[in-house]
Amino acid sequence: MIRLKVWANDNALGWFGHEAGEYFFQYDPEWLQSDLKFVISPQFSLRPEPFKGDAVKTFFANLLPEGAALDEIMQSLQMRNASSFEMIGRLGAELPGVLSITPDGPFQFQHQTYKPLSLDLLSLRILERDFNKPLLLSNSNSSMSLPGAQDKLGIRYDERRGLLYDTFGKSPSTHIAKPDTRLKRYQPSAINEYLCMKLAHAMKLPVPPVWYIKSPQSVYLVRRYDRLVTEHLITCLHQVDACQLLGLGSDWKYQRLGGLVSLPKIVNALRELPLNGKDLLNFQRWVMFNYLIGNSDAHAKNISILISHAGFALAPFYDLLCVQVYGDNHLALYIGDEDTYDSIGSHSWEAFCDDCGFGLKPTLANFKKMALDLPKAWQKISNTAIKQLAMSNEEISLIQSMTEIFQKNCSAAISMT
Repeated sequence: MIRLKVWANDNALGWFGHEAGEYFFQYDPEWLQSDLKFVISPQFSLRPEPFKGDAVKTFFANLLPEGAALDEIMQSLQMRNASSFEMIGRLGAELPGVLSITPDGPFQFQHQTYKPLSLDLLSLRILERDFNKPLLLSNSNSSMSLPGAQDKLGIRYDERRGLLYDTFGKSPSTHIAKPDTRLKRYQPSAINEYLCMKLAHAMKLPVPPVWYIKSPQSVYLVRRYDRLVTEHLITCLHQVDACQLLGLGSDWKYQRLGGLVSLPKIVNALRELPLNGKDLLNFQRWVMFNYLIGNSDAHAKNISILISHAGFALAPFYDLLCVQVYGDNHLALYIGDEDTYDSIGSHSWEAFCDDCGFGLKPTLANFKKMALDLPKAWQKISNTAIKQLAMSNEEISLIQSMTEIFQKNCSAAISMT
């Protein structure tokens, strides 16, 4: 038997390992007796007996990067064809949410320590991505894993003074830094995500604060909602995404890949937790907002749940950007039975409400209001950005194209209601 220790902040939560070719997870007995205990996911109820099999492997594999990003990290670490267990053992010091996975053994106390990160060094790390040096591995003093297909870096950011810091050892990051993607088709991306998140905030969707900096490359910064920062200590909060909630791997985050995920299936899972009515309404507004901004890549791993001893809550939204501006018109999660923007009509929203148990009349009223309000909010946000941010001509051109898409989608939405 080989196992790793699973921690929740400074508390021993359990073990992740494999025995006789089978993965297992088991809660620590002290965790089961704790007043602060919670499940790592609804399918792993609080019990002393171990959980075994593919469900365990799937849950923990969801903590790793995906696709090309994971391939590059494995190549850089000379761990090609490594198992999920091996990768988590290598990157597990800081994971999404509260989990930290280390070699089995007693707790070793470490002060939360950070080292200044200059814009020049950040710029060098961004440039070195072209030489097979993933951004996630660029801080040699720490190891971390951030899910997703895009290269990114966890940092500490002093929001008041605008200073960046590298994490050290197991010290948790407070923000995520994302430069423009290296995929030419989806460039520029940092300004796109920054402005869409600002727009979501203006439309009163629950989103964390964001920033846009130059290093001189464009870099998007977002505050981690799974971190609680006090004067002297950073505490991590537990989260699971919708793929973990449904017991699915990241390979199935798009509905077109077998139909294992869908908006109705996610809603049903949210109701079973259960979530309160406000959270379900915000999920509904997330679907509407993604349609209006052309976020065709809004998939199942873009929805997360915060879990604590007090229960479950919908996490703030993230990864909001206009993907339609890059020519992608196929929705990651269908509205009704429709998977392209051109095919969506009033019948699609009727099916969405029917399948998810939402009232049609109030849904369409909210959808119309959002479609009427969004262009005005966008005009203010985009005009301010063009005046105040040192953007390239390519970024300004992207904003103009996004404006056209927003206007088209909002007009279409109004006609459906």
